Amino acid sequence: MMNYFVVNKMKNLTFVRNVFIFFLLLFPQLVLISQTESNDTFPEKTKEESDVDKPAAMPSQSLNLKWLINEALEHNPEIIAVHQRLKASKARISQAKSLDDPMFRAGSFDMSNHPLNINGQTGMLQQRYTISQKIPFPGKLDMREKVATQESKMVEEDLQAKIQEITAEVKTAFYDLFYVNRAIAITEENRELLRKFTKIAETKYAVGNTSQRDVLSAQVELSTLTNELIVLNKEKESVIARINVLLDRHPQHPLGEPPLIEMHHLDMTLEELEDLAARNRPELKKYDHAIKRNEAQLKLSKKDYYYTDFEPMVEYMQEDGKSDTWASAISINIPWLWPKNRSRVKEAKDDLHAAKSDYRYINNKTLFEVKDYFVKLQSSESTVNLFKTGIVPQAEQSLKAAEIGYETDTIDFLSLIDSQRMLLNSQLHYYKSVVDYETNLANLERAVGIQLVQ
Repeated sequence: MMNYFVVNKMKNLTFVRNVFIFFLLLFPQLVLISQTESNDTFPEKTKEESDVDKPAAMPSQSLNLKWLINEALEHNPEIIAVHQRLKASKARISQAKSLDDPMFRAGSFDMSNHPLNINGQTGMLQQRYTISQKIPFPGKLDMREKVATQESKMVEEDLQAKIQEITAEVKTAFYDLFYVNRAIAITEENRELLRKFTKIAETKYAVGNTSQRDVLSAQVELSTLTNELIVLNKEKESVIARINVLLDRHPQHPLGEPPLIEMHHLDMTLEELEDLAARNRPELKKYDHAIKRNEAQLKLSKKDYYYTDFEPMVEYMQEDGKSDTWASAISINIPWLWPKNRSRVKEAKDDLHAAKSDYRYINNKTLFEVKDYFVKLQSSESTVNLFKTGIVPQAEQSLKAAEIGYETDTIDFLSLIDSQRMLLNSQLHYYKSVVDYETNLANLERAVGIQLVQ
């Protein structure tokens, strides 16, 4: 009897020892995992630290469009966010094609009627150690990997679309800043010209060759131009803030002055642009990957519905007073019993139809945008040529003739002011047309998906 109690107690000690060894082996892994998770909770860099690594700003006397685009692509928060989501989506591919974690179980089993086995009160105690692994039906892991891969490619196209979007926004803001600067310069030149006319009117009024109305009209025009300059300078501040925000900098960060721009010439037909868009538009590529993803998801859902998964198990048992034994078993799920898997198949079919509809919508939208910006580009080019070769030179000649006519008393002062105002408006319209042309070209490049001119 004493030997029985000793053997039983040794069995209990063996069980405790095995469990202790198991947790001793598992503890370093838990510590490592906890350290990894704690490290992941901290950001890689604070904003102040990242600002240190940023390159120096452009010289204040110059502002280069290529430099602005590179700065935006490197520091724009939206681009960085999508880039991080792309890295996360790639990390999910290896997760999708991996098996579930194996399961280990340790425990004791008392085959007597006593709920607790204390101090060897029963000789019917078992210690059991079980390991099992769930194995999906062949082909399921491949489908899961394909779904994750296509989702990652969708995010990659999101990144390209965001790059195209931010590039177009930077170009638009740059050209807006160029126009505001030119408008300020032209308005100041016209104000100086108007001051010259005002002095002429005051001289003629002093000798009685004109009425006081001419002097007052000149002063009103001067006040109007002064107010226009105030508005333009405020608009310039707003455009500078918009550019700085795209570069992830403080809105009041100083920027240089954009130089005179030269118009880019696009020598492509509408059909060529549509063909380029069909092959390069990131949104179209994204929904093409979405269709492939949903096709794989549909196949996976059908496999989940029709085919069972397996879970083999191996169990090692220690019994009091008997030899150690082994046991094995296999479990399978029954996927067709409840309606959830049938619903998943239907869900996958509906998602596939939706992705195909999204693709058709994006395709139609792309064709419209290419056509729309192409027409606007042609219209802007015609307007630029009209003002450059016709309206602006004619307005300059008209003003010179009006100035001579006013000095010789052949025309009145209001006609002179009208000529001056016509020149101002024609110069502003010319540069506005140039900016519209370049802006439409930037939007056309975004619609097509690639850079069209150097």
